[in-house]
Amino acid sequence: MRGYEPLETIGSAQGFHSVFVDAVRAHHWVYERYQMLHRNIELNSIMWYEQDGRVVGVLCDWDLAENKGTGGHRSNHRACDDAAVVWAVERKENSVAKSTTTELRATAEDQATEQARNLESAAPSNMATDSQCVVKPRYRTGTGPFMAMDLLRVSDPPIHKYRHDLESFFYAYIYFAATYNPDKQAFGYIEDWQRGSLVHIGHRKWDFLFEPQVRRRVAKAAHDTLKPLLAESTPLMNLLYQFGDIETDRAIITNLVNNPRMTPECKRAKIESLEKEREEKMSFSIFMELLGVPEEESVCT
Repeated sequence: MRGYEPLETIGSAQGFHSVFVDAVRAHHWVYERYQMLHRNIELNSIMWYEQDGRVVGVLCDWDLAENKGTGGHRSNHRACDDAAVVWAVERKENSVAKSTTTELRATAEDQATEQARNLESAAPSNMATDSQCVVKPRYRTGTGPFMAMDLLRVSDPPIHKYRHDLESFFYAYIYFAATYNPDKQAFGYIEDWQRGSLVHIGHRKWDFLFEPQVRRRVAKAAHDTLKPLLAESTPLMNLLYQFGDIETDRAIITNLVNNPRMTPECKRAKIESLEKEREEKMSFSIFMELLGVPEEESVCT
């Protein structure tokens, strides 16, 4: 059985980038071959191992995956319900790594105030193997700080789409760059993305997408070796502006829905057009192009 290392042990921005790209490619391969969506992409679900002197990324925790070929699925939970947005810390001994690990457990919103005091010690686990890639169910199939904006609204959640998983990958990259400490091999946290309801988290992530001063505040807390990843001229910011564009279209749709001066037929036509544009603005090819990497790994001969 191959042992996978948790993301905390990767040690560098370069190593993470390589592992991250592998995970995105693996996710796309599974989707193309089996029509499966992961639906819970976060830092704990990205792991790695070394092969022939090269780090290889792995995407784990497929427990909440869904086959999109069998039809869409809607969660029964609304974003304003008690939500898995702050995680209680459970310490347990890992017999494989022989070190203490941290488990992020879903906690109801009414417990969030007390739990939030313990956020500084909350971090992904230290070591796992194939058989240990297990995730506990969360509301709306996701972990708040990494969920797509479409899934963080008061209304009933939409059908989970491929681009929602890509958006989760984007937030995972942001979270790594903003909180990882390569010296301690540990993650911190983005406080605004860990408190309140899912709707509250959505509002704070909206601020990050559209307010430069919010991004500067997040970047200021990053480790010196990771600050360049969050600079305005980086590929990561290319993704930010693309996802921000998709979110802007959503705001226009909301305005159309609430516009009493338009006929239902006109509303429907405009909304359908905008929804189509939103879908066309993000794909695997677009994601990889904006990230500045090829869709397929190059093979040296």
